[in-house]
Amino acid sequence: MPQERSPEIYVDNSLVIALTKNLVFHDRNKHIDTRFNYLRDCITNKEVEVKYMKTQDQVANIFTKPLKYDVFIKMRDILRVMKKSSLRGDVESKLISEN
Repeated sequence: MPQERSPEIYVDNSLVIALTKNLVFHDRNKHIDTRFNYLRDCITNKEVEVKYMKTQDQVANIFTKPLKYDVFIKMRDILRVMKKSSLRGDVESKLISEN
């Protein structure tokens, strides 16, 4: 399916971004997995775009890492997930007001 623009991949590692932009950036990059080389080719061909995002702003971390309570609440709010008890309370109060 044709796309209007290339998908963006957000990473929190500036070394990864540097490796994708410079093919001979590091001596040890010859040991990198074939999947990385494929992604590097996609980036070179402008099929995918890699952008930097701070770790604390990576919403996916809520699913992959243990987070401090305040960071967890921030990510939960960004995803618009509500606490079960608050949702239940809203439903119960609507049922009571309808009767």
